[in-house]
Amino acid sequence: MKAKVIIAVAPTGGWGPGRKNPIKADAIARDVIQCAAAGAGVVHLHARDEQGALTTDLAAFAAAVEQIKGECDIILEASTGGLSNLSAEQRVLPAGNPHAEMGSLNLGSLNFGDDVYQNRLPDVRLWIEAMNGFGLKPSLEIFDTGHLETALDLLEKGLLSSPCNFSFIFNVRWGMPFYPELLVYLKLRLPINSRWAGLFIQSTDFTNHVKAAHAGAAILRTGFEDSIHYNGKIAGCNAELVKALRHALEAEGFEIANTEEARAILFRK
Repeated sequence: MKAKVIIAVAPTGGWGPGRKNPIKADAIARDVIQCAAAGAGVVHLHARDEQGALTTDLAAFAAAVEQIKGECDIILEASTGGLSNLSAEQRVLPAGNPHAEMGSLNLGSLNFGDDVYQNRLPDVRLWIEAMNGFGLKPSLEIFDTGHLETALDLLEKGLLSSPCNFSFIFNVRWGMPFYPELLVYLKLRLPINSRWAGLFIQSTDFTNHVKAAHAGAAILRTGFEDSIHYNGKIAGCNAELVKALRHALEAEGFEIANTEEARAILFRK
């Protein structure tokens, strides 16, 4: 029997207003609630202002989260990432939301298109300490193979605790591209009992999501932050993407984990 798969949604793209990108609190909340009804078990959420830029003003973030949690029990993964000029201390502020259960943890820097996505090791250690203080489970974001080696070193030093949740992020320009052979290598380097997610930036369909599911992914992510395209269409909302991903997975014989099952998978000791 195939293991159940968790669908995660990252609802807001980094381009700001337009193309039905939800950036205001009410729009984000309504979109996420619809995604939860469609089968999403996890939401990856940034703190953004009304222009879509990352911000230290958490009022809109908190309002969206309160509305979401008032109507559904989706797992909140607070993002500490995204291109910005925020300090390390400012970036981790969303992880302090009382509803957060997970936090994204970027493990290294890389060229990100024409920009540099800075995640210095002293900052990584600061974010780990903050997440420990908030009682969050880190999602270890792997944009390139060296980031996995950093995670293994942090585990060896006792700064991270096993079993870990890893997020393999493919096709960011200039991160690691998706190749099945590369996925085999990444899986071989994972510590025993690790869970991993597959994220495919600017995907045009769910072919690689399905391949990752067959390779043992615990989580597969979709949403406007990753891509608005699927199967020759442009999604009008995030729930449309969640439904399409769910259909693609169920057509391959996979069952979708509900929120209770998702917690059991992601927080299993």
